[in-house]
Amino acid sequence: MPEGFEIIRARIKDDIPVLIDRILRSKQKEIILVLPKNSIISANPDSIKLLKQEAESVNKTLSLSTENSDLKSFAKEFDILIYNSNKIPAASVVKQPVKMKRMMDVIPPSFFKEKKIEITPEPDPEPIVEPELDVAVPQEPIVYETEYSKPLDSPNNPDLEKNLENFYVGSDNVKIKKKIFSFKRLTIFLFVMGGVSLTGMLYLTLPKAEISIAIRKIKVDADIPVAVSKKSGSSNLANGIIPGEYFMLSKSGSKTFSTEGIKKETSLRSRGFITIYNAYSSAPQRLVAQTRFETKDGKIFRLQAPIIVPGAKVVSGKLTPSSIKAEVVADVAGLEYNIGPSYFTIPGFKESPKYAGFYAQSSEEMASGKIGSVSTIDQIEIEKAKLNLQEQLIKEIENDTLSTLKDSSDFKLIKGASSVKIDEFKSSVLTGSSADSFTINMKITWQAMFFRERDLRALIGNFVSLKYPELGAFKFEGDINYPSATKTDFKKGELFFTLKIDEENALGADINNLKKELAGQNENEMRALISNKLFISSATISLWPFWVSRAPTNLNRVNITIDKEKAL
Repeated sequence: MPEGFEIIRARIKDDIPVLIDRILRSKQKEIILVLPKNSIISANPDSIKLLKQEAESVNKTLSLSTENSDLKSFAKEFDILIYNSNKIPAASVVKQPVKMKRMMDVIPPSFFKEKKIEITPEPDPEPIVEPELDVAVPQEPIVYETEYSKPLDSPNNPDLEKNLENFYVGSDNVKIKKKIFSFKRLTIFLFVMGGVSLTGMLYLTLPKAEISIAIRKIKVDADIPVAVSKKSGSSNLANGIIPGEYFMLSKSGSKTFSTEGIKKETSLRSRGFITIYNAYSSAPQRLVAQTRFETKDGKIFRLQAPIIVPGAKVVSGKLTPSSIKAEVVADVAGLEYNIGPSYFTIPGFKESPKYAGFYAQSSEEMASGKIGSVSTIDQIEIEKAKLNLQEQLIKEIENDTLSTLKDSSDFKLIKGASSVKIDEFKSSVLTGSSADSFTINMKITWQAMFFRERDLRALIGNFVSLKYPELGAFKFEGDINYPSATKTDFKKGELFFTLKIDEENALGADINNLKKELAGQNENEMRALISNKLFISSATISLWPFWVSRAPTNLNRVNITIDKEKAL
């Protein structure tokens, strides 16, 4: 039987609300519910499930003890432990691992020979009864034994003498080594290696390519109309349309702010919101203003306005409590009433079945309780906090959205292509209230139109190529200064803006990439490669020293300069 448990013995006529009340009031985490064989709740299998759910809602574990076979069946269906003190699991059996022994003799193979031994497995020992464990029993290793052909210290052991003779190096071998590494040969070797190193250093450091180019300048000045549509599966460059992605998402959040108001002496009562449940009957229950709600440690909070708690619902024999949210204020001022999420009962229903059927819970801490010097909060401070939380939620939604997109870094969201609507806003204090801090809760709906930058660059290239045919198949490589949207229609999923391109040199000069292409090429290959670059109007190539016929592969030895005087 577990420690820290409580046995609740039910009566025949105890219904669900009564049993729930007894479970919730228990101070133990382990509950053993003893049900009579003819308990009235045996008529409904979902009653057992409801009891389990209520116990788990307050972090309690429910077990069942009954002689009613139907109740046992229900409990088994809902994974509830059936407790029976007369049946204790018997100990299990496991075989005791067989003790091992291992003998390893490491001896040079030239000094002995192995003797083959036939190993007959020993009969299995009798099993030893112990608690069963799921462990692997190690296999008994095979034991090898060796037999020396002759003692190692025997003077008549020719094998030992032979091995010792081969082990040591004779004086003749020493003389041979001295001849191989003579001073003359070492001098020649060092001289040859020095020459090879010098040649390699000259080859790697001396070659150099000097290329001077004149840039071909073409000024591009264009206003490009751009349309983004979620209905477009691919770009329509001729009509200036690129595909877009439309999103509409909602997000909730809360944030606590420190106040900056004027300090004054005051006493404040803690306040917050609770959810009131009706698990008693299907009839609604009216609660008047100032109705008391009590925590387990006796703290009283009062309802601020009259409410009606809806009746519970019974569907297919299952009782589903109804609920309603309401604001409560502490009966007494002070910090001790700034409690965290708690469970509440209604003292006015004591000595009545309704006491178990009506209860309340808070999901957030109570706040504002204080006695002393506090700050007065004005409307400007609340509006600043509201804007701060709104911007935070928008940023979180944008990050969440981009994380779902492939190649998210390529997606762009310009100013005016998104909107936000505040669906809910609540502040823990009112304007003019006194508090050192306050919390606001907000829910927003955000919608936006994204597009890919690579699609926009393709549209720019197509537009400029048509307007400036001399550029050929133009590819825009410059930075884009994104404008604000001129029109956004979220219902149709459309976005419109005008992009201005004003480039002094629309062709651009990618010097680093040109270096990579020229490295290792001979002079003819370099001339052919440069002549195909639209941004180069002329060039001169110089290789040094005179015997070098190719540009170095080391990019640091390839120097490209731009001749500004020859630029066209």
